[in-house]
Amino acid sequence: MKSLALNQIPGLAEAMARAKQKQFRTRENSLLGLTYDLCGMTVRTMTIQDYVLLDRHDSPFIHRVEPTEKDLALFLWILSPSFEKWCKRKWFAFLQPVAAFLHGRKVKRKFCRNIPESSEPVVLKCFEYIDTMFFDSPPALRDGGESCTSYLTGWFDTIQSEYKYTSEEVWRMGLPELFQRLNAIRQRNNPSVPNFNKGTDAVKAWVLIGLRKKEFTMEDLAQGRVKIPETFGTN
Repeated sequence: MKSLALNQIPGLAEAMARAKQKQFRTRENSLLGLTYDLCGMTVRTMTIQDYVLLDRHDSPFIHRVEPTEKDLALFLWILSPSFEKWCKRKWFAFLQPVAAFLHGRKVKRKFCRNIPESSEPVVLKCFEYIDTMFFDSPPALRDGGESCTSYLTGWFDTIQSEYKYTSEEVWRMGLPELFQRLNAIRQRNNPSVPNFNKGTDAVKAWVLIGLRKKEFTMEDLAQGRVKIPETFGTN
């Protein structure tokens, strides 16, 4: 059968449109500093400082492994608006451990009464949140060849070389904004470097993988006999 354009596959154009809309909204939101609702718990946009703190605590949500109830409580506390306010307080700052304890008890009562059934929805929401924060992240944050500088040095050096930001401003920059700015710098300095779009690329990859595994044929696609997942661009 002759080659088939993606927009000629029934249902695929709609899936691509949903994925593009998700990409647009996710990238637009990167500069808005939004809060997110995770099953009734409010969290902030993750900053570089939040990421490093979670990484130092070996958060399973950062490393994409199964968390315990303590991991869940710590994750929701570090990203809560209350944690940020307590870090900025000059008076009664010594009471922060009490606030953390009360927040953890709230998480335990709300989500950890009947593990894993009671905690599964919020854990999935946390991983979806991570996917949103890292939507435009580089393929690997700290992998690759040996270097005499850390990944943080690379982030700070790149941002501060391009923009007149203080170290404090970079620390408090949201990860989605960081990755968007790094991509903008890369595209400006290397226009020929290909762009990557996780949303639409995932749709195309699904088609290619299905064909390679012989789950369907081009004829099946052309005749609309393949059901395109409705989840593309909806998470």
